Amino acid sequence: MDPPSSDPPLGRPAVATRIRRLRESDLEEYRTLRLRSLREDPLAFGSTLAREQAFEPSHWADRVRQGASGTREGVWVAEGPGGALIGMIGAFPKDGTIHVFGMWVEPDMRQNGLGGKLLDALLDWASTEDPAADVMLSVNPSQLAAVRLYLSRGFQPTGVVEPLGHTPGAVVHEMRRPPKGTAPPSRV
Repeated sequence: MDPPSSDPPLGRPAVATRIRRLRESDLEEYRTLRLRSLREDPLAFGSTLAREQAFEPSHWADRVRQGASGTREGVWVAEGPGGALIGMIGAFPKDGTIHVFGMWVEPDMRQNGLGGKLLDALLDWASTEDPAADVMLSVNPSQLAAVRLYLSRGFQPTGVVEPLGHTPGAVVHEMRRPPKGTAPPSRV
């Protein structure tokens, strides 16, 4: 059974979606979705639209190939009505942990539980890929829906706050989710 926060709010119709791993054939649609996310919500990401627009086609092909078939990293997408990509989330290993990146859902498709479904797919993969690894992420505290989602899935603030490099004054808060069956680290 899905946690209550993954269900659409009362009064909002559910959207027929499918969550799946990125495919190499998604290259152009993924690139378009990623660039749109950076344009729509620049404070939600550590990268910028200008930086990623400048990526060579080979960079995008490598990114999609790793997201589709990498054994230690991956990207998951939400397909909306008609098969269009409407959301994404990714993970990569770093220093013995799994890091979440690129979580985004099209604005007109939000509040339908898609963020929760994407995050759950990633967390299911992480628990199989490296059951002993913490899952880490950074979130802009102004992204209240994202913070609530992460808290609902067991992420806790670590107390680490860093500047969002591309926007003076903006920050991100680090959050950690310990492996299932372990207690979260105590906060000092």
